[in-house]
Amino acid sequence: MAVVVAAVVLVSALYFLGFLGGGHVQIYVHDAPCNGCTHVWVTFTAVSVHESDIKGSGWINLNVSGSTFDLQALNGSAAAKLLGLDALGAGHYQQIRVEVSRVVVDLTSGVQLVATVDGPSAAFSGQFTVSTGGTTTLNIDIDLASSLHLTPAGATFTPVIGSVAVSGG
Repeated sequence: MAVVVAAVVLVSALYFLGFLGGGHVQIYVHDAPCNGCTHVWVTFTAVSVHESDIKGSGWINLNVSGSTFDLQALNGSAAAKLLGLDALGAGHYQQIRVEVSRVVVDLTSGVQLVATVDGPSAAFSGQFTVSTGGTTTLNIDIDLASSLHLTPAGATFTPVIGSVAVSGG
């Protein structure tokens, strides 16, 4: 009996880690620069994907909690930084959602602002497939021009996904 339980635990662990029945997903983030900013530090608390064949919630959270990036420095996909890498079951996915908890903006004037995060999540409808043993790369463009709003009273940030480029599978 103990051998059967150990085998079930091992197979479950291998499946979860993507060695059996699944693959991996890499998530990169980048954007074009913000006019008047020297740095735009964005803290991501979650990235979720939605599997096509699942009814109901179907959202799967990926391991990216607490990742902070200077999006001002990530101009274009060539400068993209890895936000997360996680095992994901083989299948077809149809949506991506990012959640942001904190945004700090350094202006060219030397002033630093903590932006109010208004509507902390953004979703993007886009198709991608994860194959058994494969790696799918999602390159997420956060549109700073649409996400960050500077006013004389401060700054607000509502994440907007400009595009998602998918490669691999």
